[in-house]
Amino acid sequence: MKLYFACFITFICFASTSATACPNDEYQKRLSSIAFKDTSSITQAAEELIKIARNQPNKCREDLIFTFRMYYINCLNKYNNRIESLGINEANESNINKALSKVGWCVKSTEGSYYIGESAGWFETEFQKVLTQPYKEYFNFRSKEIQEGFSEDAGLLISWEKLRNRIFIWESFLDKYPGFVEKQSIRIYLDIYIRVFLSGMDSSRIDGFDNKGTLNKDVKVAYEKFIKENRTSKYYKVVKEFYEMIKRNNFIVPGNFCDYLKSKGYEPYLAIQPPTY
Repeated sequence: MKLYFACFITFICFASTSATACPNDEYQKRLSSIAFKDTSSITQAAEELIKIARNQPNKCREDLIFTFRMYYINCLNKYNNRIESLGINEANESNINKALSKVGWCVKSTEGSYYIGESAGWFETEFQKVLTQPYKEYFNFRSKEIQEGFSEDAGLLISWEKLRNRIFIWESFLDKYPGFVEKQSIRIYLDIYIRVFLSGMDSSRIDGFDNKGTLNKDVKVAYEKFIKENRTSKYYKVVKEFYEMIKRNNFIVPGNFCDYLKSKGYEPYLAIQPPTY
């Protein structure tokens, strides 16, 4: 199964640290009883979240929001498992999108196949009364990423400079909010971004396809800017050493550069289906 969306990663990183007074367990039981039948289940779960989170302290709110997000993504995956039954085509796509927009979903396509993904901005609007400041910033960043997309047919949809900036933004976010409830999911985004930044992906290679192995000029500029402006990054050392190695080779990317990256602990993002957003 293709990896259509990056938001699946929220599943693997939840560990409740709520104070005993936080009604998170109660909310989880409520979600279990709501289960998932159709998009109305999402609406009901969202209404319950706003009701229960409104008067809670920030840490409890964040745990409750994250619990909803686990449920939300699980429902999205279940909906995608039944996508063939929707019979999506050009004639009915608009009507389906109108219905899905009520829960922040939309019809997307990749490599000729339809799927249901997140649309930008829904969380900020739906939960504006209960979002904490860290979650407001988190959704602001993620909404921009969803709007831009990330890859299509293993080709990068954003510039190398934007990719560099995504790494900077998320590292800065974690420095600012080290205890944020979604820190593990952010680390997974960062792992994808730095691996692509170093190795490229199948249809967006750092050495191009027809320039005799020369480092792509946009990649070169992004590496140089990273070295100049991102000195506090945990990835600074590997980017600088990788760049210097290519520079010593007259900016010809060595054929064994993947082995070099592996030796530094970074698995190249080649021959891998990247997330679309």
